Amino acid sequence: MTEEQTYSSETGIQSILSNLYARLTCWQDFNQDSESYDMCRWDEALNNSQYWSFATNPGTNYRVLYDYGFIRELNIHLRNLETISKGSINEDNRRYYVAEARWLRAYTYFKMVESLGGVPLVTDVTEYTEDPTKLAVPRDKESAVYDFIISEMDAIKSEMGNSTVRTRATKAAALALKCRAALYAGTLAYNHDKSEYLNLNLPSGATGIDKSLAQDYLQACLSAAREIEQLGSYELYKKNSNLSDNYADLFVSAYSSNPEWIFCKAYDGVNVSNYFTARAIPRSVSASDLNKTTCQINPVLNLVNCYERLSTKSVEDIDAYVGEEQLEDMTITSSSMQYNLYDNPEDIFADRDPRLAGTILTPGSKFRGQALDLQAGLAVSTATGYDFKSVTKKTELANANTYEGQKMTGADGPMREDQSNVYISHTGFLLRKYVDPTTGSELNGESSVSYVVFRLGEVLLNAAEAAFYLGDKETALSYINQVRERAGGADFKLTASELTLDRIMNERRVELAFEDHRWIDMKRWRIADEYWKDDINSPTASVYVLWPYKIYNPGGADDGKWIFRKMRAMHRVNDGTIAFDRSMYYSAYPQTEGNPNTEKNPNQ
Repeated sequence: MTEEQTYSSETGIQSILSNLYARLTCWQDFNQDSESYDMCRWDEALNNSQYWSFATNPGTNYRVLYDYGFIRELNIHLRNLETISKGSINEDNRRYYVAEARWLRAYTYFKMVESLGGVPLVTDVTEYTEDPTKLAVPRDKESAVYDFIISEMDAIKSEMGNSTVRTRATKAAALALKCRAALYAGTLAYNHDKSEYLNLNLPSGATGIDKSLAQDYLQACLSAAREIEQLGSYELYKKNSNLSDNYADLFVSAYSSNPEWIFCKAYDGVNVSNYFTARAIPRSVSASDLNKTTCQINPVLNLVNCYERLSTKSVEDIDAYVGEEQLEDMTITSSSMQYNLYDNPEDIFADRDPRLAGTILTPGSKFRGQALDLQAGLAVSTATGYDFKSVTKKTELANANTYEGQKMTGADGPMREDQSNVYISHTGFLLRKYVDPTTGSELNGESSVSYVVFRLGEVLLNAAEAAFYLGDKETALSYINQVRERAGGADFKLTASELTLDRIMNERRVELAFEDHRWIDMKRWRIADEYWKDDINSPTASVYVLWPYKIYNPGGADDGKWIFRKMRAMHRVNDGTIAFDRSMYYSAYPQTEGNPNTEKNPNQ
């Protein structure tokens, strides 16, 4: 079809839109090709390939989005809507299509600026000339790109109507994009001095935002959140009285009737396949080939420790040892350490924020009504402590998996030593969030669980953080407590004296876990290089696992009880740490297109 034919009918326009929406960048995806999920790279989870092979930091080429081919197609789409479509289709619908296209373009610029800093803002269709240097435009300031996104959302929101469809741009989606972009820009301005210390502010303004701009950005974030509230069409998901199940249901319920979701990438398991459940589901539950999928998302102890105690509202490490916390060597097969004893493996996770059980499958959890088997081994009682008995190869799970008639290692792992041990848990934990509870949905990509891009819970936390920076603790409390009350009940709300920036950061970490916020949050707070420094002695840069062992002591008082061993994950940078350096705050700016007006990003 010619452009004239395509843009003279709404059917033609919508066929173009299908293509454009499908090409939006979501770094975490549920399709078949996404074997190394980005949610597994840092301190939320590991997966099989990254446990064994991700032994260095990803460097400055990580998450580079620089797609001016897509920007050009969006600009052509807009030009045709303003020319060919004008007078050819319903005018109200045409104005919406224009607003929708501007949202798609602004979203794409947002994904570029959060990765690269300032990029050229190209909003017209450029054509080749005999002197192509005329097209060699310089990078715009980082602040200018954020200004463009915010102003575009303000300009188009009135053209979006009141639709609550979750799979296309709406007024709420425009406000949610504005809310997030304004918070990011406001945080960069607020942390300008940190950026200066880290040598992240280029003199041109291509990276770094002046501190004087912080207040306006943060107010814009708050304004967008309030407008979403005033729409009256969105509310926190509260359909299940069990708080853990309610939180889990939020991410697997049908998007069309989910009151919290604003914009998502939809999968139906038929026309658009979803392979995420096949990769994340526990091995013991899956109906698929046990040796080719399963258990690929392994949450780490670092994240588990961040879920507060309900009774104290405090962040406390999982209590595995008598006295002070210990750290064991994974290669040691005997120990004289003093362990806390638990009657059941789930007891160690009692009194925790219900979102833990709604997000992560821990030892003792059930999924699809079936108890998981995350036993790492037997702790055979000795005169001085315990000898640890377990299998070391996955192939031994079906046989040679007993000690004096007692099973050693569970079907879901964990285990160590052999690099063929893939598709089991390496950390002692598995993922519940986004994993489809429908029997058989792991087969052939048949899951219909969708991926959320914007939801009200994030908007409320964005507003809480912005208000806190602005010194408005009352407003910050109001927003964060809406999320916390839904998570843990009325007693889980914070008081004014309990509200700190660290609490806000931790709240984002647990509420938004595995939703692709952690990486950019750590960068915009300007703490990633210190938190994830390549230092084996750093408790925040090391990756930890927690393995459960069943005690075998026939006739002893501790027989059949459970202990847990905290260990450092092996086969990472420096054999157990995460590595982030100052050069990674911005991805490497492309230098291959012959444009003499671009400049490298800081520290590169």
